[in-house]
Amino acid sequence: MNVNNFQEKYGAKGGIAKLTEFRSMLYSLDYTAQHFGVSKARVRLWLLEFFGTVYDPRRERKETIILNMIDFAKNNPIEEFEFAFRGTEYYKETLERCKEQKIYDNA
Repeated sequence: MNVNNFQEKYGAKGGIAKLTEFRSMLYSLDYTAQHFGVSKARVRLWLLEFFGTVYDPRRERKETIILNMIDFAKNNPIEEFEFAFRGTEYYKETLERCKEQKIYDNA
């Protein structure tokens, strides 16, 4: 499928601009598939076809979450950080980065 064909078929749902937006915002394949009314496999193929790379936003999403947690840490005491994030998936890794950046020196 080329961009023109994609636009003709999916233009009413935002077309290539919406697909590009979803990709840049790290939306899941499932969400994108639901939006366009197709399978996740089809979305995976579109992304490979139009952008030339396999789409796997997990690493970027993880980094974004950790950076947001670090921003929180910069503006809040460790007690609030622990209350907000203890037990979450990236808590330990973020806490280590906070120590490295001397945000929480005694943590």
